[in-house]
Amino acid sequence: MKDHLSNNQINYVLFHLKQHVDLQLLEPLFAFGEEEIRSGTILFPCTEHEMNVFNIQFNSDVIPILFSDTNRREAYSISEGNLVFHHDFLKSAFYLLSCYQEVDSKSTDTIGRFLYKGSIQDTLNAITKPLVNYYFEIIIQGFEEFYSISGIEVKRKRLFNNYGFMLTHDVDRIDYFHWRETVYQWLQVFGFKQPHYTKNRLIKSAFKSILPTLLPGLKKDPWWNFNELRLLEKKHGLKSVWYFLNQDGSPHDAKYSLEEKRIIELISDLQDQGCEIGLHGSISTANDLTAMQNAYDRLAKIKGDTITGTRQHFLKFHYPQTLIIQEQVGLKYDTTVGFAEHEGFRNSYCYPFRPYDHKNDRMMDIWELPLNVMDGTLLGYRKLDFNEMARSIELLISEIRKFGGLFVLLWHNCNFDEYQYPGINQFYETMLSDIAKTRPDSVVGEEVLKKLS
Repeated sequence: MKDHLSNNQINYVLFHLKQHVDLQLLEPLFAFGEEEIRSGTILFPCTEHEMNVFNIQFNSDVIPILFSDTNRREAYSISEGNLVFHHDFLKSAFYLLSCYQEVDSKSTDTIGRFLYKGSIQDTLNAITKPLVNYYFEIIIQGFEEFYSISGIEVKRKRLFNNYGFMLTHDVDRIDYFHWRETVYQWLQVFGFKQPHYTKNRLIKSAFKSILPTLLPGLKKDPWWNFNELRLLEKKHGLKSVWYFLNQDGSPHDAKYSLEEKRIIELISDLQDQGCEIGLHGSISTANDLTAMQNAYDRLAKIKGDTITGTRQHFLKFHYPQTLIIQEQVGLKYDTTVGFAEHEGFRNSYCYPFRPYDHKNDRMMDIWELPLNVMDGTLLGYRKLDFNEMARSIELLISEIRKFGGLFVLLWHNCNFDEYQYPGINQFYETMLSDIAKTRPDSVVGEEVLKKLS
């Protein structure tokens, strides 16, 4: 990233800084780069070179600054009546906050997703640190020290007093006892497909699926578990968001139709319970406006109202093209921005943010609620055991609580297979119980947007 930030880019960072501090009295004192300064100025340096990572000690943490022209260890100094920041916190924040590294990146996997491996978060080993929040905290502490001299109070803000917890479910599949699933299991048994778990458990599962598949209704389907999941959530005082997947021709689409009677009734029941219904955009919606509009219209008709939020299927997402498409159909937020391969902070920020359209140098009119943890990441990509999963979630929540941010968790209704993951149901219940004990504000996406307005 060459050159210093444009005015629009600076204002973009300041827009998000205002989520943490009232700048009404401070902003008129700001100066940037080589601007002429007078006594009482708050000076932010503006670097013009490529990334030059420099580590500074901040409280008990070592924080990497991405853009710096100096080797000074301190973050700022106050002299001659001025507050001078010694590193380019604004450009460092912009690079991470705006997902700059993803623009025109060729670092993608087989389905076109931006890779964690080789990302700046991977390179710096900082995936579990919301670095932008740390940058903003450093800036605010500078403000507070600067104004303590004159006795002026710096007014801080927090999105949540403790932290927010947004529990979400992507409804990809709903029929475990279905000929497609049973045939697929037997193909794994005979070696025609890659098995997902040990052969003994696979064989048991495949045999026990035959009769319920041939005789629908003989046994309760473990993927039609919506009532059980809601009872568990209500037990712990938690709300949830359900994103329903559409069909538009891909073999990876939903194996159900949005217009099925049982789906219509399910959506109505979830809404009656105070849940939010969102769109889980199919593969093609990630780069096709017409496909996105069709999916939106179908679900909105069934829901009986506009759709506020969305998440892309398989986390297939092109920055910023997918967001532009979502913006054009009238969606108000997306919650796809998270790495499939690793839990944490894909844009190094634990607050909602407005994405940036780099091509047109503008802040977009849609919010992103970053995804922190996906079940498939922990179970599939990372292959963590339950203790490791619990520790990872605990670490992320501890970071988010520091700043009063938002923790977004995705758990699929079809990821409770005891053959594949023995003990998964008990782990999930314990996880929700442990989260509830930390007393977060349980919210859905629509409520988060109201707090941002």
